[in-house]
Amino acid sequence: MNGKQIVGAVVGTVTKVVVAAIVLMFIYRYSIMAYDYGYRVFGEEAMDEEPGRDVSVEIAESDSVKDIGQMLEQKGLIRDAKLFVIQEKLSGLENGIGSGTYELNTAMTVDEMLQIMAADGEETESEE
Repeated sequence: MNGKQIVGAVVGTVTKVVVAAIVLMFIYRYSIMAYDYGYRVFGEEAMDEEPGRDVSVEIAESDSVKDIGQMLEQKGLIRDAKLFVIQEKLSGLENGIGSGTYELNTAMTVDEMLQIMAADGEETESEE
């Protein structure tokens, strides 16, 4: 082997090691982010501790789950509207969220809010 081949082999090896390290860093970072997001889907805590703050929320029949999530985020009831959409889909609500006016609290979890806003009428606290 001459000098050029040795330098080429070393540079090639160093390049492969650097690329592998970068790939592993990305995999690690995004794995942590995915785990955190997945954990939040099922274990998201309330925004505030008891007693929290009461917030009145009005939901129209035409509001999508995304619209509702954005409104809840703006009112300080949830942290992430996109996460709310996933939580609603996984909640098992047969008829989704019903229209009406609801009194929610910042000390409630998303599951508690969804049960109150459920369209099936079992636990709905609608004030119409």
